[in-house]
Amino acid sequence: MNMIRYFLVFLLTCVVFISGCTQERQTTPNQAIPEGFEALTLTDQQKNEIFESAEKVGVDKVYVPAFVSKGQKLEKIETSTEQVKFFKLIFADENESTYLEILEASEEVLLGEVVIEEKETTINYDIPAKWISFSNHKDNIEVASAGLYFKKDTSFIRVREQKDNQTFRVSKSVEEIASSLQPLTR
Repeated sequence: MNMIRYFLVFLLTCVVFISGCTQERQTTPNQAIPEGFEALTLTDQQKNEIFESAEKVGVDKVYVPAFVSKGQKLEKIETSTEQVKFFKLIFADENESTYLEILEASEEVLLGEVVIEEKETTINYDIPAKWISFSNHKDNIEVASAGLYFKKDTSFIRVREQKDNQTFRVSKSVEEIASSLQPLTR
């Protein structure tokens, strides 16, 4: 009888240990959320719209950030099927004084543009990326656009941020958000 009792206690201990390990893996976030950011939440409808946009432009694997700046929500999804096909996720706060834009395409998005300035960097310790400022003409710096460009799997991605009507320069927060990109699941 004692042997059965020891066996049951051992078995129960194993079950508790294994379930505790499993639960910990499910609830431990993949990445810590930096100060000033919050976890991204998307509705099922938003996810469906994102997948539909990706399908229209030929993007196989969609990436979304694990977190955005506090107060930012997905405001709109834009799709371009013109010369370069892409979709953009635009996150903004209530006042729209800051926004984050994530562009994804199945091909390079700088076709025909003039690069004004670029600086190489790395995200996630192994993905080569570039900060690129570009315009439609080398003398048209006032309308230059800039962003962090990189390729993840088969997707070409640009992440850019604007705060209080000032276009960003090299930004640690953009690099953190880019590093947090993860595949979107249905």
